[in-house]
Amino acid sequence: MVVTDYHVQSVLRTYTRQLQRSRLASVLSGGEKAERPPEEKVSISEEARRRLIRDHVTSQVLGKQKLDVDGENFE
Repeated sequence: MVVTDYHVQSVLRTYTRQLQRSRLASVLSGGEKAERPPEEKVSISEEARRRLIRDHVTSQVLGKQKLDVDGENFE
């Protein structure tokens, strides 16, 4: 199954609307400022964390190498 940019934007737009409506309902019913919802936290496994770090470092190294080649900054 392919998830397009349109689908991601649609889900985010819907989620944003729901948050806005719940805050508005809270303000109208209580007459006070809406309380901030508890922050959502995401936990990932150590393996996933290592993979993310490795991918991040790899992209930085490759980006630097590309810059060196394009800018002709050879050592």
